[in-house]
Amino acid sequence: MRRFLWFFILAILSAGLFYVLQFGVAHIPPAGKFLNPFSGFWANAEPAKPVIKESLSIAGLQDEVTVVYDDRLVPHIFAKNAHDLFFAQGYITATNRLWQMEFQTHFAAGRVSEIVGEKTLELDRMQRRKGLMYAAELTVEAFDSDTLAKDILESYSDGVNAYISSLTYKTLPLEYKLLNYYPEPWSKLKSALLLKYMADMLTGKSMDIELSNAISLLGEEITELIYPDFPDTLIDPIVPVGTTFPHTDIHLDTPSVIGIHQHYNVESEKTSDNIGSNNWAVSGSKTKTGAPILCNDPHLQLNLPSIWYEIQLSMPDYNVYGVSLPGSPAVIIGFNNDIA
Repeated sequence: MRRFLWFFILAILSAGLFYVLQFGVAHIPPAGKFLNPFSGFWANAEPAKPVIKESLSIAGLQDEVTVVYDDRLVPHIFAKNAHDLFFAQGYITATNRLWQMEFQTHFAAGRVSEIVGEKTLELDRMQRRKGLMYAAELTVEAFDSDTLAKDILESYSDGVNAYISSLTYKTLPLEYKLLNYYPEPWSKLKSALLLKYMADMLTGKSMDIELSNAISLLGEEITELIYPDFPDTLIDPIVPVGTTFPHTDIHLDTPSVIGIHQHYNVESEKTSDNIGSNNWAVSGSKTKTGAPILCNDPHLQLNLPSIWYEIQLSMPDYNVYGVSLPGSPAVIIGFNNDIA
C-alpha cells in the first residue's frame, strides 16, 4: 500500500512537472521548450559568420526576386514588379525585426497587457484614451481609397505573413520564446498603427496638467500673462493667400466623473522637447551652386533595435536606397536616381 502511495505521489509530481515544463505557468515561459537544446533559446544564437540561404521558394511571389546582402548585411532587393518588390521587403524586414514591428503596434493599440499581464493595464488604458486605434482605422480607409497605396500595403503584409507562416518554435524570435506567445498576422491596420505610433511620438505633446496646476495656483489671468497661447509667429506654414478652412462644430458629451480618477494613475512619460522631425527644400535660385536642395532633418533618439531599417528597393523604373520603418513599406529617408 505504501509503495502504491509513493508511486501515486511521484506520478502526480511528474505530471505536474511535465505540465510546467511543457506549458509554463502564468507568463513564465515553458522551461522545457525554452531550454530544449535543439529548438529552445539555443537555436537563436547567432553564428560568428551569418548563414544566408542562397535560394528560397516562397508562395505568393509572381516572379523571381534577387536579394543581395552587402558586407554590413544591408539587403538590396531587386524585383521585376511592384508586388514582388514590396512582398520581399515585408518578408526580409520581418526576418530581422518582427518582434519590434508587432510590439510597437501592440503598444500603440493599448494591447501590451495581452502579452505581459496586468502590470501594464494602466499603460494600455492611457494608450486607448488617445484613440490611436480609431485613427489607424480611418487611415486604413484612406489607404483603401488609393489603389496604389492599397496594393503596396497588401503586398508588404503578404510578405510579412509569408515569413510568419514559415516559423516554428525553433525559428521563433527569442522575444516570443521569452514572453511565451506567437505573432499575429500582419495587416494594413498594423502598418497604420505604426504610423500613428510615430505621429504620437513626434507630436503628441501636452501641457494640460502643468497648465491646470498653474491656473489653480496663480489664477487664469496671471497664467495667461506668463504662459500665453502658442504664438503663431513661431511656425509660419506655407498656405496660399485666400485659403479657407472648413469648420464644423462638434458636440462632445461630458463623461461622468464618477470613477474616472482611478484610471489616471499612470504618470505619462514626457516627450523630449528636442524630438520632432522635419524636412525642407530650397530652390536652386537661392543656392550658391544653382542646384536645389532637398533635406530631411530627423530629430530622433537612439533606439535599440534601431527605429530604422536600411534597405535598397529596385525594379524597372524604380530604384531607391535609404532607411525604412520596420512595419511600413517603401523608404522613408533616402535617395533615388534623381534626388539625393
